[in-house]
Amino acid sequence: MDRLVDILRFRVMIAPLVLEVLFWGAVGGTLYGAYWLFTHDHWAWWIALIFGTLVARVLFEIALLAFRSYERLVEIRDALQRADGRVDL
Repeated sequence: MDRLVDILRFRVMIAPLVLEVLFWGAVGGTLYGAYWLFTHDHWAWWIALIFGTLVARVLFEIALLAFRSYERLVEIRDALQRADGRVDL
């Protein structure tokens, strides 16, 4: 129940989870596109396979960077508060 309250009060972000699901969808789409090119005898299937997955990975890493940075900053804040024995927000 506490987890639900944290989500509803925006203490826990769900966007990183959504981005991970979208990433795997992008990888699946890239694999399907490369397969389609391969079955239609197009020479660029290997380019789509390699660079498509690479570009998807880089784009989603950039998107997740802001969320991961925020999570680490919250951890640092909490550690400093525990060390000082105070509860400032």
